[in-house]
Amino acid sequence: MATPIKLLFLCTGNSCRSIIAEALANHLGGGRIRAASAGSRPSGQVHPRALAVLERHGIPVGEPSSKSMDDLEGEHFDAIVTVCDAAAGESCPVWLADTAKSHWGIPDPAIAEGDDAAIDTVFEATYERLRGRIEDLVALDLEDLNALGLTASLQKIHRSHGEH
Repeated sequence: MATPIKLLFLCTGNSCRSIIAEALANHLGGGRIRAASAGSRPSGQVHPRALAVLERHGIPVGEPSSKSMDDLEGEHFDAIVTVCDAAAGESCPVWLADTAKSHWGIPDPAIAEGDDAAIDTVFEATYERLRGRIEDLVALDLEDLNALGLTASLQKIHRSHGEH
């Protein structure tokens, strides 16, 4: 597969999980991954705590925006990764184009409750879940994968992290 691999991270609101995943993949990918993110029902704003957790870890955030997956219609992606939490009854977006797809269920930190420290802990856990998966992805020989191999690798990465 030619690099950079184009990945699209999808969730419902495109305010937290997919934004964090996009920034991590672009940063850790070292030019071998070009990531974007979108939502099925975008909130219209990036959650400030998503930006804060990235900044705490020195991950460049650029100028992220909460956008609809409809805005990306017609764009080609090598793989789509949904990061919604189907296990919590959250409906995951459906990308209809013939593209490799994988699901990484990550609980939504935007619904975290409690004091600032408790909410920051939830955002930190989301960051760590996504970082572990993306580090595993970056460790692959991306150039040697075909579309089927990329899909299988994305699914294996999720299973190896033992969640949803």
